[in-house]
Amino acid sequence: MKLLALIFTLIISEIIMSQNFDFEQHLYQSYERYKEKTLTHRKFKHSDIIPLIEKLKHQNEYTVTKVGESVEHRDLNLISIGKGKTKIFLWSQMHGDESTATAALFDIFNFLSDPSNKQFCNELLSKVTLYFLPMVNPDGAERFKRRNAYDIDLNRDASKLQTPEAKILKNVFDDLKAEFGFNLHDQSHRYSVGQSFRTAALSFLAPAFNYEKDVNNIRERAIQVIGNMYQALSLFIPGHIAKYSDDYEPRAFGDNFQKWGTSTILIESGGWNDDPEKQFLRKLNFIAILSAIKTIADESYKETSKDVYESIPFNDKYIFDVILRNVQIENGKENIKVDIGINLDEIGDLDGKKFYFKSQVADLGDLSIFYSFKDIDLDGYKIQRAKTYSDKIFKLDELNHIDLYDIYKSGCTNIIVDKLPDGKFFDLPINLTNSNKIDTTINIEEPANFVLKKDGKIEYIVVNGFVLKVEKNRKFEGNGLVIR
Repeated sequence: MKLLALIFTLIISEIIMSQNFDFEQHLYQSYERYKEKTLTHRKFKHSDIIPLIEKLKHQNEYTVTKVGESVEHRDLNLISIGKGKTKIFLWSQMHGDESTATAALFDIFNFLSDPSNKQFCNELLSKVTLYFLPMVNPDGAERFKRRNAYDIDLNRDASKLQTPEAKILKNVFDDLKAEFGFNLHDQSHRYSVGQSFRTAALSFLAPAFNYEKDVNNIRERAIQVIGNMYQALSLFIPGHIAKYSDDYEPRAFGDNFQKWGTSTILIESGGWNDDPEKQFLRKLNFIAILSAIKTIADESYKETSKDVYESIPFNDKYIFDVILRNVQIENGKENIKVDIGINLDEIGDLDGKKFYFKSQVADLGDLSIFYSFKDIDLDGYKIQRAKTYSDKIFKLDELNHIDLYDIYKSGCTNIIVDKLPDGKFFDLPINLTNSNKIDTTINIEEPANFVLKKDGKIEYIVVNGFVLKVEKNRKFEGNGLVIR
């Protein structure tokens, strides 16, 4: 299997080298010129994009139309540009916490509005008309959560249309009858490209329109466009592109739009090392979408073999957030070496204003076939259960001034406070409790809190999954848990 994958990678490399991707190279090199500077992180809200949409209203080439309101009465706006015969419909952020492509759409507006691109864009927009519906789920975006204000997954509401946002999306689709559609999402950063150590930075899919996963002319066009995007993006992230699961989902918009006659393409933004705000992945979206629009406009996608799409590996799950390798565990008189896989899930508060991480020991044993974003070889280190600091009961108002180093070097990840704060998380990497009877056994699916020693000395401490080197005057980053 690995040999076949290597052979195919070499073949694709030869294909890419033989083709002209000057346009995509230009986009990659000049991206900072078009990047929308007011959107600097993932957790922007509806109020952040409204001024940008208002600016578009004052540009003659754009038409902005309010097409409805969300549950909480936030406007959904359809933005169009172009006079071409072929209609392309792009919608983003059906899930409120999947904002990467939304930011990229505003980068694309900047590209299309740049006077230096006038000749290119005039020719492009004489062949296609573009329709954008950014941030379909603004109420979810307000809290940076997946579902809408009714707590319904919009992408499972294509059939019953119980939510106003789903009705709006379906109405726009029905009015446009676009030839091509782009369904823009984010996926877990822990997906790998097949059974490899490579993160799936982007995943593509031409959704199935039935359980048999048949391919008709409509789906075939989507397959060919994806093949072209795959070849173009492989210039920049070779080996980091996967294919999303093609199981038919009768409640999903992409699957139904494909069935109803629009060649639909799913783009999922995944994970990239040292890119927590997904700004590099945003850049890749910018390139992928403009590349796809160009290949549709000049119909060059028709020359792309369906075999390219078929050869793209599916997403798999071979990635952890952290792996601690070769850690020695004492079990009675026996010592064994294990790898420990830790995941950190991002959780927001009720208002979506602050975000914290909750850790979990995801696996333990031989993890040699897995990859992680943070990979540490701890050969020679012993792992021990952490303790609760019992020398003092702390007051809440003094917690921001505590010396974590002294607590860590005593092997403690927990401190006792006189009164537990509201909520489940604490801003510093120490766990708060009102009991000294906390179970710190190292178990699967439990928070990762333990001590790592070398030659009898505490070198590292793991607090809620954050691996911290125990050194004086070091700034310790992360957040703890409130244990009730």
